[in-house]
Amino acid sequence: MKNLKLLQGIITSGVIATTAAMGSFITTVQAATFTLPIEAAAKATGIDVLRDRYGLDGTGITIGVISDSFATATTFDASGNLDTYTTNIVNGYLPSGINVLKDYAQPDAQDEGRAISQIIHAVAPGARLAFYTGTGGVDSFSQAIQALASAGADIIVDDIGLLPQNTPDAPSNLLDLEPPNGSINQAINSVFNQGISYITDAGNDFPDTPIYGHTNNPNALSVGAVYYGNAQFYSNRAFGVIVEQGQLEPFSSEGNPSSVKPDVVAPDGLPISFNLGGGSRPYDDPRFFSFFGTSISAPFTAAVAALLRQANPSATPTEIYNALRNTAYNPTPGFDSRRGFGLIRGDQAILALGVQSKPTTIPEPSAAPALLCISVLIAGLLLKRNQVNSQAITPPSDRLMLVHSGLKQLSKAS
Repeated sequence: MKNLKLLQGIITSGVIATTAAMGSFITTVQAATFTLPIEAAAKATGIDVLRDRYGLDGTGITIGVISDSFATATTFDASGNLDTYTTNIVNGYLPSGINVLKDYAQPDAQDEGRAISQIIHAVAPGARLAFYTGTGGVDSFSQAIQALASAGADIIVDDIGLLPQNTPDAPSNLLDLEPPNGSINQAINSVFNQGISYITDAGNDFPDTPIYGHTNNPNALSVGAVYYGNAQFYSNRAFGVIVEQGQLEPFSSEGNPSSVKPDVVAPDGLPISFNLGGGSRPYDDPRFFSFFGTSISAPFTAAVAALLRQANPSATPTEIYNALRNTAYNPTPGFDSRRGFGLIRGDQAILALGVQSKPTTIPEPSAAPALLCISVLIAGLLLKRNQVNSQAITPPSDRLMLVHSGLKQLSKAS
């Protein structure tokens, strides 16, 4: 019996060792890392779940950006060094190979398109990016939409603001007509019918001007702003208020009584690598500057839409819009003219699209731990049989030889 106890100890140790060896093969989900410190916004909107549990990064999806300029402004980082598209690539804030179809190089260029692209890349680093300037009025704006669609964009986002259609004495090419009128709305409708999601900012005009123009297009998803920087609060000097984490921005535009706009809200107060326009407030991480406004909330949402589209490539724009609307978090149930249907929740929207998380898998273990377990078990069974049937004629030393034989096989297997 003493020898059996010895063997039981060997068998138990072998099983534990084998289990440990197999355990090392178990695929574990690693926490997502971001190229910019957007963890607070990612956690609030479930992006950490999309990245960690589902393994989504936007691969296979192209996002088209319409803004002022991309790589023509002279900008500086927090250390006072020149900040360019090239330095952004080196530092990992942007990928190489962004398809800049048309840029804007006048003295008022700020490279807001590059700042927008940095946030998109932080959320969906695998997505391809394209850019077309939206400056120049209505005609240029509608051309940008069509050009990005032709370049293969799956999602288009803009932060361009023109003038309301009732603005007195304004040139007609600067008037953003209400849908379905005007070339901008026609371009949006055209790409929407091609299966391209269109996302636009709600504007930063509260309480002066309600949402207007193409932002009211039912084929576009319009996005307001909620503060989700890494600091717990900030002082909004223009409105004279302290805005805490998760609060609606005081400037985020309100929808008209007759419309269901904005659709949703998304984070702003996010980090970028350069001093946008020369007046950006420092981020709580001293390496970065803060980007406020619905101009950053819309591209953040576009990046989330890219993750959803990657998860379900057959999802239509309407299905993506509805998934974001129907699963958004709103402190008060239902629609609100400032918050829309609420804060986007990517981890809930993906379920609404019928996508399940990837199960943790255990790949085939190597032969060594498998043979280890089998050899020890065989040795134990043989010894137990001999103990029962031949204990009277088998010397103890021979029984130990059987154990040693099993151990030799273990040694060869490992």
